Amino acid sequence: MHIFTDRKKILIDTRSSDEFLAGHVEGSVFVGFGGKQFKWWLELMLPDKDIQLDVIASPNNQDQVKETLQALGYTHIRFQALEGTLSQVEHISAETLVTKASELNILDVREQDEIAKGALPNAEALPLSDILQGKLPSEKDNFVVHCAGGYRSLIAISLLKLLRQCHLIQIDGGLSAIKRHM
Repeated sequence: MHIFTDRKKILIDTRSSDEFLAGHVEGSVFVGFGGKQFKWWLELMLPDKDIQLDVIASPNNQDQVKETLQALGYTHIRFQALEGTLSQVEHISAETLVTKASELNILDVREQDEIAKGALPNAEALPLSDILQGKLPSEKDNFVVHCAGGYRSLIAISLLKLLRQCHLIQIDGGLSAIKRHM
């Protein structure tokens, strides 16, 4: 079952990865605006076009975000200011991950075909598309999360934090950065 089947309202943060990492509203779901990834993941995440979307956007992107959401068929859109106490996503460099990999629980949120081409030893594989269907990682509470480049892992972190309390760490640059340090 899709994780947002019963939700009538959701808060999405469309700002850049760096802005989301630096400070976001707790309970918001990251879907960074720009390129094909935004449209693809937003529609996969939110197939119900009647859902109430509360949106956080960079001021210079607000009009484009609204136009894109409307073009995709979302009709209940309300922009929200970024205010109050902001949460941060802990993140580490790929270099740090390589030196401490044996001590960490690693969660790989790439898709199965990507994982089949190569994965980090001892990483738990849980594609983002599976998380959207309600699958959760093992019962461990602490994970360092990665994808290929860092976009999907931020989506996964925001979703997993929304679904349950756990400590999640983003790897700067994803697997491509890790490979440069191996």
